[in-house]
Formats: sequence, structure tokens, C-alpha cells
Amino acid sequence: MAMCVRWGEERSDSLRQVVAVLAGAPNDPSWNAVHSQAAKAMENVREYAACGTGVSYGGGQKCPGNLVNSEINGKMLECLLQDHNISRIAGFASSAFETWAPKLYKYYVDHLQPLYTKYFELKRNFANSIFAGTTFNFGPATCTVDHRDSANLAFGWCSVTALGDFNPMLDGHLVLWDMKLVIEFPPSSTILIPSAIILHSNVAIGEGESRSSFMQYTAGSLFQWVDLGFQPISVYCEGLNSAEKKAEELQAREHWEIGMDMFSALSFL
Repeated sequence: MAMCVRWGEERSDSLRQVVAVLAGAPNDPSWNAVHSQAAKAMENVREYAACGTGVSYGGGQKCPGNLVNSEINGKMLECLLQDHNISRIAGFASSAFETWAPKLYKYYVDHLQPLYTKYFELKRNFANSIFAGTTFNFGPATCTVDHRDSANLAFGWCSVTALGDFNPMLDGHLVLWDMKLVIEFPPSSTILIPSAIILHSNVAIGEGESRSSFMQYTAGSLFQWVDLGFQPISVYCEGLNSAEKKAEELQAREHWEIGMDMFSALSFL
């Protein structure tokens, strides 16, 4: 049976590792205005259900590159990326990431900084955010079915910020199926979760309410590209002898242990 988590509650296992965070919002009296203006900016350009931008690798790409959008969508996305209120939300999510998962955050820095240095044409969405990708879910009643974002770094975090006007005690909850948790998710709040491995969804909102969302994430393939010396795995494996290939296979099987170690214990924080 699922457990309903009130906003601000804490749930932990015996290790008390932080694997997901209800980061909320800054203790800033201006944040309500930031939220409402960001929601309005997204509403003003709403034409599709969702649109993404940022740096990624996969889907036939020969190397990491900027996601390509149509000219119209590109201008719309650039307008949102330059919006001061949206930038503040992005920066808060990244700061919360650094605060609650410092080892994991450093892992991102150690991989993404060399990537941006080597490929100067890659464009960061926000100067104040570590995440490489962004998706705007424009609403007006954003709701997702249960899914995993398998293209993201397996043990990485995805930030989700809820926008709009709805009653979080009645609807709009975040459901973490594997953890059997149904979590209140108020408008203007941010949550960080390992979205690649945890099955998650949202509860629909009520009639007359509105909900949009702003997400940040990073593709796992970007980390692999850097780890393999800035080359695809097919090219990397061609240069390995049989012993080296076996060592790589063993390391890959143990990679989950590296990922688990990235989540900090509360006592460490």
C-alpha cells in the first residue's frame, strides 16, 4: 500500500541516504512573484504540450551536440531561457542539488566542465545551473503517466518544478511507484529525484485548475562520452584487447555501486 507524504515530511531507510529531495522554494518573500511570472512566461508561448532544449548525445549523433528545434520553437525556447524568473528557478534547483548531493554534484562538474571546454559550440541553458537539458511542460493541465527517464544518468538527479494554480493537498501529487510514496507537490516547489531508475508519475489536477512544469536533467551518454576519452563506445572498444574488454565488463557490472556511493547520508550533510 502506498504512503501519502505531506509536503516537508522526511522518509528514510536504515542508511539514511538522501536519494530524493523535496527542495521546496527559497525562503524569499519575492518567490511567489518569481513563480507567477515564470508560469505566465510559459503560458504566453504555449503552443505545444512540451518542448526541450540543451546538450545531449544519442539518437544517431556522432558526438554531443545542442538539441535542434525549429526556428519558431528555437526563438520561443531562447525567450524562456533568458527569462529572469525561470533562470532563478533553474539556479535554485542546481543549488539544492549541490547542497543535498555534493558528491553527485561534483561528479557532474568533473564530467561536464571538460565537455564544455572541449566543445566550445555546446550551449549551456543557464549559467547558474549544472544540468545540461531542460524541458518545459506547458500545461495547462500537465500530467505524466508512470515512466522512467531512461536516457538520463542512471544515478543522476532530475529537478522538477511545479507551476500553476492547484490544490496540492487534493491533486497534482508526485507518485514514486517503486518507493510506494504519493507526495504532495505544491506550486512553486522543486523536487529532485533519480528519474532514470524510479518509476514516477503525477496525479491529475482538478477542474478549473492549472499546472505546468519545468524540468532539468542530464543524459547519461554525456558522462560515458567523457569517461571513454571523448569517443563513442564502439570506437573505444575497438582499441581494447580481450583482457581489457573483460575488465570493462566487470567495471560496468559494478557501476551501480559507484552510483549508490554518490548519494550522501544525512550525517555527512
